[in-house]
Amino acid sequence: MRLWISSLKAKIILQFALGPIGGALLGFITLPFVAWFFMVEDVGRLTMLQVVLGLAVSLFSLSMHQAYVREYHEKTDKEALLKLSILPGLALITIVALIALLQPYSISKLLFGINSNSLTVLLFVGLLASFFINFLAHVIRMQERGLAFSITQIAPKLFLLILISLIMLFGLKAEFYTLMLMNTLAISFSLIIFAWLTRKSWIAAFTKRIDTVLLKGMLTFSLPLVAGGIAYWGVSTMDRFFLRSLSGFEELGIYSLAAALAGVISVVTSIFSSIWHPLLYRWVKEGSEKSKIECVIENMVLFVVLIWSLFGLLSFIIPIFLPQEYSAIEYLIVACVAMPLFYLLSEVTGVGIGITRRTNFSMLASFIAFAVNAILNYLLIPYYGASGAALASIFAFFVFFTVKTESSAHIWKAIPRVKIYVLMIGYVAATCIMVITKANEPALMWIWVFLLILSCVLFSKRLAETYFYLKNYLMERV
Repeated sequence: MRLWISSLKAKIILQFALGPIGGALLGFITLPFVAWFFMVEDVGRLTMLQVVLGLAVSLFSLSMHQAYVREYHEKTDKEALLKLSILPGLALITIVALIALLQPYSISKLLFGINSNSLTVLLFVGLLASFFINFLAHVIRMQERGLAFSITQIAPKLFLLILISLIMLFGLKAEFYTLMLMNTLAISFSLIIFAWLTRKSWIAAFTKRIDTVLLKGMLTFSLPLVAGGIAYWGVSTMDRFFLRSLSGFEELGIYSLAAALAGVISVVTSIFSSIWHPLLYRWVKEGSEKSKIECVIENMVLFVVLIWSLFGLLSFIIPIFLPQEYSAIEYLIVACVAMPLFYLLSEVTGVGIGITRRTNFSMLASFIAFAVNAILNYLLIPYYGASGAALASIFAFFVFFTVKTESSAHIWKAIPRVKIYVLMIGYVAATCIMVITKANEPALMWIWVFLLILSCVLFSKRLAETYFYLKNYLMERV
């Protein structure tokens, strides 16, 4: 832990944390607001929109933003690197958009159950804006401009909240078209802010020559991640499509709200990833030390089990703030929280994949998890609805985490991981019990407490070291 904290200034960490935390708070205000004033079906459609935008960014970016991050500390001409990162995806998205808009069938009918050319146009406008935001956010991130990064994280949520509030203020019709219009405007306004904050980088990039050798190398690194990224997107979102087709928009709306509320963990993921990957590759360039990474892994395990236990113990509070039809969120949200927690943990246990540039193993993990999720969703959702989707997803993410961890150990350096697997299996079992019994098992509270105590015992040495270091660190600054 000492090596981790001493490598970064607390001020920089705080600056990077402000954005995700602020965005999460705005999200907590926005989601219940939408749930109260829009139909459950429209909440489901909004989820479909967000899912599609996520897939499109993963697909059309060609994962070149990850190549940009990987090569950033290796190359001196950052602007040329940015240009090479954006061009392939921009060409692809332009061609696909033109073809799709000229087709006779309705994309909005397929995705949202509404035949509307206006919705299709709004979809592509939001898609293009999201595409550019993805790259410009990584420019800010790699420049370590913490406050600017935080602004870009808060802006979309703030604009969406303001625009949705206008619906009620001016008595606009609370329908999906209005909701989608406000979402597209929020993304577009956010892009304007991103463009202003990064204007020096992208303006300078216009005049840079295209280095075909570097471009080929970046594509070699990124293209396996495209397939893996799409598969991972499928792992994290295919449950929405199965619910859409096998259960309908009502079940989808309930499950989507649970997943969105659980997205608060994405705040931590965003903060950690913004700091972790640049730091990790800097360690690699300087000559990485295994002890540093093991320290981060064990502290991450402790963090994951703490958050998981707290949600298991306190999830009954959440339905109090929502309409009655969302009562199932009490037990669904714990499974939904497990998904980003597994992803967060895999970011540190699977470091060998990025270090060795063997991104095909990341693709393998995503594809295996994708297959597991598809099979379980197909089998469970017809009988258990949203609960079946939750069970399928938690098993799929456990598989994703396991494959990445074992792959890293195989191609780079093995880390002690038996204790980690023991805890993760225990937490998966407890979550499944909670979902299957709909949180009506009296012993559940004691199960969560037992698992948390077991975690502290298994990692007692690391816990003690972290506690004393933080205590001394804080006392020095009082």
